[in-house]
Amino acid sequence: MATTRRRAPRSAHHANLPARTNLKRQLVRAATGTSAKTVYAVVGTIGLSALAIAIFGPKRFQNEILKPAQNAVGDHASQLWADSRSIRDQIGKLFERAQNQASREKLARGLQSWVGHFKAT
Repeated sequence: MATTRRRAPRSAHHANLPARTNLKRQLVRAATGTSAKTVYAVVGTIGLSALAIAIFGPKRFQNEILKPAQNAVGDHASQLWADSRSIRDQIGKLFERAQNQASREKLARGLQSWVGHFKAT
């Protein structure tokens, strides 16, 4: 009689493992999301500013980098602030109208209708 060799049974433990664990998937999603990318950009900007201050010194940094940037952006920012006056007034009126539950519900229905209109087009 011929002897046959038996294979060692495969462990069922490895077959039931998911490809990636839920925790790992959540961490990857959190690290590559849009909010994480925003945080990376902000932290990078702060780090570069700190490096520039360390290299140039605070007074030179302010005179050569901050003041020209403020002068360039200042006029546009004040113009945008003035142009947005009507929208800011409308938003303020919305907050004033939403003081009780009934008006908040009416406002929510109106906003839902408005969003639905733009989704349809």
